[in-house]
Amino acid sequence: MKQLTDKEKELIEALRNFRNSKHNPSEEFEMYIDQLYAELKDRSTAED
Repeated sequence: MKQLTDKEKELIEALRNFRNSKHNPSEEFEMYIDQLYAELKDRSTAED
């Protein structure tokens, strides 16, 4: 079974927090999630 990287865990936790804050949305928080996702998609910085 493959283990999650720290960056993957961080993204999952951020998504959960964002979803739970639906009554108090934050553009900065959404941009943070987008940045984490982009970093995970970037193969040159991927942790294997």
